[in-house]
Amino acid sequence: MGGKGGMFYYADGIDKVLMLFGTLGCLGDALMSPLTMLILSGILDDYGGGGDGISFSIDVVNKVHMYIYFLFIKVS
Repeated sequence: MGGKGGMFYYADGIDKVLMLFGTLGCLGDALMSPLTMLILSGILDDYGGGGDGISFSIDVVNKVHMYIYFLFIKVS
């Protein structure tokens, strides 16, 4: 990985740190779709779960509001 003719032969410390941040950013970007689906499925389950006679309470609205807020922060 770092031998004489390896990929990091001309890379100094700053280049390696920037490549590490790029890799972490790539992993974060790859996780956006699954995390968004997970959060939105939880929201829809809470919102549509009123079929058993339980009314839609303010606690559920506040929880859904926080999920949407965190999703907005994550996307932007």
